[in-house]
Amino acid sequence: MKKGLVVLIAILMLALVPVAGHTFFINFEEGVEGAYINDIAGVTFEDFNGYAALYGDTRTGNYNTQSDDLGYGTGTYHHNGNMWLWAGRDADARGVKVDFTNNDGTWFTTGYSAYSDFYVVAYLVGGGTVTAHGAPNTGGDMDFLTVNAGAGNFIDYIVLHDTGNYWLVDDMSGNTSGVPDQNQVPEPATMLLLGMGLLGIAGLRKKI
Repeated sequence: MKKGLVVLIAILMLALVPVAGHTFFINFEEGVEGAYINDIAGVTFEDFNGYAALYGDTRTGNYNTQSDDLGYGTGTYHHNGNMWLWAGRDADARGVKVDFTNNDGTWFTTGYSAYSDFYVVAYLVGGGTVTAHGAPNTGGDMDFLTVNAGAGNFIDYIVLHDTGNYWLVDDMSGNTSGVPDQNQVPEPATMLLLGMGLLGIAGLRKKI
């Protein structure tokens, strides 16, 4: 019985070990209205004046915003859920720098709602840039832009900007390590290990 218990504990410990996976999703729903976005591991969001970007919450009624998937609000700028990112009043047309700690990602996607043309610019670790450009889209659902580093390249940081400071972003995703996945969906390998743990419990119960 003791041997079986040791095996069971080992299996369960394996099941709880995070499996290396680089994909992340950020929906900003864990934020606080008006707070600086400086609480998400592995990434920072700062304007070019050194200020962190801000959380916005449409539920406050303080913004010209509308939630597409929840169906409330009548604003010009669209997003999903309740929360989103905006540059803040201290930002300018240079936008917001999304800087990843580990610099090992190869793609990045974000939803956006902007009054003017919107740009997602990836600065690569070895030099060079990759740019995705979208048209103004206020008054309708968010659009999404994606940048890919290309074979053998990695993203150092991303710059988000329009031609002024009239935009918001939401539902970011990418594949750099160190950034938490706010979907909190277990990786397939993690689910496999968890299943092994459950099988171990079933086997031990039969022996007892």
